[in-house]
Amino acid sequence: YYTSIPGSCNFETQDQEWTTVCELTQDTTDDFDWNISNSAVTGQTHPHTDHTPGKGQRFLYVNSSTQKEGNRARITTTKFFPPSLGVCRVRFWFWMFPSRQTGVLKVYTVEEHGMDILMWSSSRNEENKW
Repeated sequence: YYTSIPGSCNFETQDQEWTTVCELTQDTTDDFDWNISNSAVTGQTHPHTDHTPGKGQRFLYVNSSTQKEGNRARITTTKFFPPSLGVCRVRFWFWMFPSRQTGVLKVYTVEEHGMDILMWSSSRNEENKW
């Protein structure tokens, strides 16, 4: 259900096509980028599969092991969403099994004058799962 509704993306694309397919873009003012990959490429501490039902294998990730504290990797939507009259939901799955390099995952909305508003954040996921 979740992979077929408007705005959903399962990252089962080639190379950097995910930015077009998923209507996302890399922030050019951040310190490093998000990448598309599968569990075999991301290193020792990684999920063994993605969260997509069926035959999905790819996911979006950042490798924080080579980054300095305070570095940011940021993606944004390529289109604006109209203000919500009811409840607006952003649904995603994440894997942040603790290590010394685990950073903070933050979700912002941007209000009409450009101010970022923090909606949610997590600094760790205590379990080795999505």
